[in-house]
Amino acid sequence: MDKIAKDINVYIKSLDKAHPKISVNILVSNIQAIQNLMYLIGDYLEGHKARNAGDYPKSVKDNCELVITGVKQGSLEIQMRPSQTQQALPIPDLEGTYGERAIKMANCALGIASSEHLVYPRVLDLFGGDEHRAYRSLQELESIWPDEDSPYQIEVGFGEKERVELKPERKPIIRDALVKPPEPSAKTVSGRLVEISVERKRQFAVDTPDGRYICKYPRELEEYVIKRIKNLVSVSGVLEGRRKVINIESEMAFKPLKYLQFSQVKFDKKTVKELAKPINLEVDFDDEEYILYNNDFNLLVTSKNLKEGMDEINREFVLLWSDYVEEDINNLSEGGIQFREKLLSLFNGAI
Repeated sequence: MDKIAKDINVYIKSLDKAHPKISVNILVSNIQAIQNLMYLIGDYLEGHKARNAGDYPKSVKDNCELVITGVKQGSLEIQMRPSQTQQALPIPDLEGTYGERAIKMANCALGIASSEHLVYPRVLDLFGGDEHRAYRSLQELESIWPDEDSPYQIEVGFGEKERVELKPERKPIIRDALVKPPEPSAKTVSGRLVEISVERKRQFAVDTPDGRYICKYPRELEEYVIKRIKNLVSVSGVLEGRRKVINIESEMAFKPLKYLQFSQVKFDKKTVKELAKPINLEVDFDDEEYILYNNDFNLLVTSKNLKEGMDEINREFVLLWSDYVEEDINNLSEGGIQFREKLLSLFNGAI
């Protein structure tokens, strides 16, 4: 195996010209996250069961413990590699030691997090369907990824000649990947945060296309919730029985939205079709009235609430479908034919 494949390189640069020095806290936390990721992957490669608590076995530490092999000053650059106590994998087709294989696997996870749209499913495949390890590995990567307002530029390379820049605009995508899919007793709703109570109840209301939901939140989320009042949000949590009440536990389950998605068309009482490509709806609120629109598909409605608004959007879409898709194509202009194809593309032709 190439010598460079054993190295892990971390580069940190301050973007704040007034304070160009590197914080010890960010240095320590980033190195610890990378070490945790190596232990996590090494534990997986050795075939141990996923652990929620407790220490890693000695064999994992021997194979994946990192040592610093070089430091460059100025903008901080650190080189690390697994310690010299190494064992080869007991599988002839897999070259390299456990530590080297862990570096290669960490590099794959970094590549997914830095460039792909569907992050969690791809990392889950990387770990052979091991949900615990996939989730934990993304947690470690998310912890070192800079926010958009971070004063640092960070680059990381796992066994590669070129480091990967952890671009701040990817942070929301990685955070979204950490929002676990709802369980059977869970619910995710999207809508406008319309009311908030910061007293004993600590709850807010969300106006959604399915009606109004009450969401209860812990004290530590109070400031975060207040910032989102009157804005579009997505909320994931546990339902209280059959009531429209959702309990949320963390900031990860409560996020801002730019659009509402129109993803299902009800043509009549018996015919409901899912869109292969959901339509993003802009949502404005003016003079106690919603304005929902999408310029690409000539959709525009006003309503008193989002349930009524989505129903109107559905009616508008069905009318467009009737005028352009169900109409004799010979009666359409060239522009009409193009719009017809655009509508059909929303279903990938499967209708």
